[in-house]
Formats: sequence, structure tokens, C-alpha cells
Amino acid sequence: MQTRLSLRTAILPLLVFLCALAGGCASAAEPLATFTVAAGEHTRVDTPVSARLVGLTDVASLRLEEVKGSQRIAVPAQVEAGPTARLWWILSGTTQPGQSRVFELVRGKPAADGLVTAVKGDKALDLQMGGANVLRYNHAVVPAPKDIGRIPEERRSLYDRSGFIHPLWSPAGSVLTEIHPADHIHHMGLWMPWTHTQFEGKMVDFWNVGGGTGTVRFAKYLSTTDGPVFGGFQVEQEHVARKTSKGQQVILNEVWDVRAYNVGGPEQGYWLIDFKSTQRCVADEPLIQDEYRYGGFGFRATSKWKGETAAYLTSEGKGRDGHATRARWCDTSGRIDEWEGVTFYSHPQNFEHPEPMRIWPEPDNYVFFNFCPSQAGPWEMKPGEDHVFRYRMYVHQGKVVVADAERIWQDYAHPPQVDAKFSRPDNAVVLFDGTDLSKWQRDGGGDAPWKLIDGAMQIVPGSGSIVTKKPVRDFAMHIEFKTPKLPPDVRDQARGNSGVYIQRRYEIQILDSYGLEPKFNECGSIYRFRAPDRNVCKEPEQWQSYDIRFREARYDGDTKVADARITVYHNGVLIHDDVAIPNKTGAGRPEGPEPLPILLQDHGSAVSFRNIWIVPLDS
Repeated sequence: MQTRLSLRTAILPLLVFLCALAGGCASAAEPLATFTVAAGEHTRVDTPVSARLVGLTDVASLRLEEVKGSQRIAVPAQVEAGPTARLWWILSGTTQPGQSRVFELVRGKPAADGLVTAVKGDKALDLQMGGANVLRYNHAVVPAPKDIGRIPEERRSLYDRSGFIHPLWSPAGSVLTEIHPADHIHHMGLWMPWTHTQFEGKMVDFWNVGGGTGTVRFAKYLSTTDGPVFGGFQVEQEHVARKTSKGQQVILNEVWDVRAYNVGGPEQGYWLIDFKSTQRCVADEPLIQDEYRYGGFGFRATSKWKGETAAYLTSEGKGRDGHATRARWCDTSGRIDEWEGVTFYSHPQNFEHPEPMRIWPEPDNYVFFNFCPSQAGPWEMKPGEDHVFRYRMYVHQGKVVVADAERIWQDYAHPPQVDAKFSRPDNAVVLFDGTDLSKWQRDGGGDAPWKLIDGAMQIVPGSGSIVTKKPVRDFAMHIEFKTPKLPPDVRDQARGNSGVYIQRRYEIQILDSYGLEPKFNECGSIYRFRAPDRNVCKEPEQWQSYDIRFREARYDGDTKVADARITVYHNGVLIHDDVAIPNKTGAGRPEGPEPLPILLQDHGSAVSFRNIWIVPLDS
């Protein structure tokens, strides 16, 4: 579910102040968190990276420092607000394959410099980097030109549009997009309407607006962001069917999240832009997408790119012959005074990835590009379901260098792994420190029946589960556990089984899953609902950890209005990233507005626990 923020989000710039010493200085502050960034198998160059701030309630006045031996180097960083705040920074310079870099987060005076800014005017919003224009989002209606003689006067207003990007500028300042071109007056720079769809058994076309059946329009701003790592905006748009049984009706609500990163720029000759569209059918009936050759995320290039002064290149090596083929990325380019281009990337999680593409094949034609999942066949957008589409744009000077395009693809599809270790905050409530079980009781009442061994508490199999004495609402939690070593003939769900039940409703599975494929009933899973993004389970008899951020379901009286959400790090690795949980899991208690305690499950194995604390969070 897309998080909707206030009109101007206080995404906190954390450009870190430089130490007075030229080589950096040692920080006396205890780190709030330590992040280890691993390049993995790929070379990284100025790569955006991020980590969830699971245990922090106060995200003001933070400073990020890279630790290089005895030196500590200040790093610009930025906090993105949300149910679980996310820290962003740039893995600057070149990081070689196999290399890891260490960063620490401490308290310190933030500073602001070199911002990417979102400048909103009466008619449009401009994203700018260092004063240079990157792109413009048009929230005001832009009327169709009056000199298009082939459009009857009474139908010309159908081509009036809001909710699109134009211009998209190159780092050299060239305008790379076109709107209302004479050959396709409905083309609008960068935009995302659907074409042949069915609603209530009738065709609705949100793309070819001249037919009078549909359109897309700006609704409102949800947030704008300035920052030293990225600047951007979130807007809500409406896909409107003009002729339904209820008259004009909003069929899809759409949220755009657009951001430009503070990398490249005019001096280095490129921009890096991320585009995310979250669409939900808000009508009583589904919207049916017909199989069709175009529709979705589209780009109409400047009319100066044409014929021999224009080119395509896909990740699979195709050019204008790439229509109706699939690719991970596609570069479009052309020459005005010099060659410039835009490489479009489809995220691996996108529907029908690698996505089919619409490319104009004629050698003397203009440049139009479209990632089009509907080429693969009909599909359905059901009421209440979110459909998320993610794309990256690499806007570059010169013709595309395939090695650069591939490197950026790897950054997008397989970003560096960021492992996190969180310190216990001062406001944490200790639930178990190795000395007693005073914060716990038997499930159903009575003293907790588990035993204390070497600063840990260990399940006495068959004695019953234990629960916290107090219920919980929103919180961050740290817990360490160890599964026992069992004989080889003890298999599957009998191998060190336990679980952390959040509010007794949602289980994070504990199991000996060392070396196995991640599944929805293995260690780290949200039990029988979602497998972990990766399996980082250790061998039995080794201590492991969960760091959990939980936001309880929201209720209006007895009616649920928002799902519970959870973020989980397993052994410092993010395995569930702000996941919505629509219902109780496994043997959990039914959902409801009342808070319930945390339960540690006795499932017949002598699993041990230690170092358990929580931080209550303000709702």
C-alpha cells in the first residue's frame, strides 16, 4: 500500500557536517546503528542505497559516517518518513565487486547543501539539481493547441490534459520530450494511461482521449521532497471513465512517486530518476485490460529525434526491430546538437517482467517507447488490489554505453546488500536481560515455566507458550534466539520450531532452516503468508537475531481501515520490507481493535532466547 504523506513531507536532510580535521575525525558518540554495504558480484558507481531504521523513534539530528580504519568520513544522508523510516545515502565513488564498506549512524548536527529540490508553481512542479532543471510535472490542465485543424472544435477539449511529465531535460539542457505532436495529439511526454480496457462490458480508452470514453487527470499532491540524496514528489491521479452507468466515474486511483537522485548532473552528463506508479481499482467492478499493442508507461521523444538522428537499443541487442519483444531495458536516443538519450529500466518485480515493448519500427519515424504488459494478453485489475509499476530512467549525454547501462541495471535490479546492526536505544523497555522472567507469564496465566541457562531462557518442551504481561501496540523489537542441534532423523517442522507471535496474531517463524530455500513456513517467514526475501538462517546452536518494526492494524470502531505492517531484519539482513499483513497468520488470534501481548511459542523444541527489548512507538 502506498504511504500517503502530508502536503510537504519533512524528509529530513542529513547532509553531514565535515570534521575540522582534513582526513575526518573519530566520533565519540555511541553509534545508533552500523551498516555494512556489500557490493556483491558487481561494480558499483555512485549507487543509491538505503536501510530501514527499525529501532529509532527520533530521526532528527542524525549524522552518517563512513568508517575507514581510524578515519570517519562524513556522508550526506536523508531520512524518508513512513511507518518504518528509511535512511538513504549514495555509495559514492567506485566500489569493486566483493568489496564491503562500513557506515555508522550517530547523533549530530545536520547540515544542508547540494540539494535536489522540488519547486512547485501554480501550474507545474520542477525537479532541479544544483539549479539545473531535471523534469517538470504538470498539475494544471494543458490545453491542446488550437492550430490542429483536423480535430473538430467541439472535440478539442478532450485532448486537454494534466498529470504528465514534460519537459524532461537532458543534463545539457535539451528538451527530450514532446506533447500534443501533430501526428498523435494525445501523446504527452512521459505519461501512463491504459488503452483498450473494459468496464461494465464497455470499452474505455484512457490513452486515446479523443474517443471521449476516458482520460487521466491530476487530483492532488501528497508530498514534495528536497534533500541531499534525492528530491521528488508524490501525487494522486485519477483514471476517469466518462460514460458509465453512474455517469463520469473514477475507475483507478493512482499514486506517482517520482524522485531524482543527487548523482551525475551536468558535469558528469547524466541524471538518475526513479518512477513508481501504484494503481488501485476503486470502482465496484474490475477493470479488464484487453490484449493490445500499446498502453501503460509511455515516452514520446522530441520531434527532433527522427530517422537517422534517432536510435533504439534494447538489453537484448535489438533496435527498431524490438517491437513486441521483451527486454530488461531499452535505450532511446537522438541527435539535436549532439547525441543524448534516455535508458528505461523495468523493475524485476513488475507485472510481465521482462516487459513487452512498443517501439515504432519505421526507419524514418519519430521516437516513441512504451513498456506494455498488455501485449502479453488480457489481465484484470480487481477492486481494492494495488498494482505497482516501477521504472528507472538513466538520462545521458552521448550514445549509450552498454556497460554503463548494464551496471545501472544491476544497481536497480540487484542493489548492494545493506546489513544492519541496531544498538539498544535509551528509551527501550527490556523484556529479558538474562536474569529473570518477571516480564513474562504462562499463556493462560501463571508464572512463566521456562528455565534460565547461562543468561538465556530456554523452552521446556510441553510446558506451554509464554506471553508478555502487558499488551503491545506499535513497537520496535530486538530478540535473539538459538535453535537446538537435533538428530538427522528429526526433520522439517520438527527441527527447532518456535515463533514470535506479534499481538498473538502474526507469527514470525523460528526454525532450523539452514541452507534451505526460503519458503512461507521456514525460518523468517510470516508464517504461511509470506516467505522471507532471502534465507539467512544460521546453523543450529548459533545465536541469531530478529529486529522487528510493527504497526498494528487501524480500526474505526470495529471496522478495520488499514492492515498491520511489519519490517523484519534477520541477522542484520532485511527480509520483510514494510509488508502489509491482511489477516492473522497460522494459529494466531483473530484480528481486532484491542491490543494483545507478544507470545513466544512452545512448539516442542528447546529453543533459547536472550537480549529481548522493545521500543513503544507513538501512533
